[in-house]
Amino acid sequence: MDIKKTVSEILAKRVDVSKLKEDEKLSSLGLDSLDLAEVMIEIEDTLGIEFSADDFQEISTLKSVLDLIEAKIK
Repeated sequence: MDIKKTVSEILAKRVDVSKLKEDEKLSSLGLDSLDLAEVMIEIEDTLGIEFSADDFQEISTLKSVLDLIEAKIK
């Protein structure tokens, strides 16, 4: 499974990801905390993983989301 593609597809339902860079702040795309929570819940459901409340504090960029998912999958 291509995790980056999966996450990008989930994000694409809410924002334009055509020019998204891994180090770009998700907030710069117009995602607020509620949007981000919805994205993370969909990622959990899609990938069968769970995020803690602390995990949400670490998320600010696409790279941080991908790194967190990689850590959860291992």
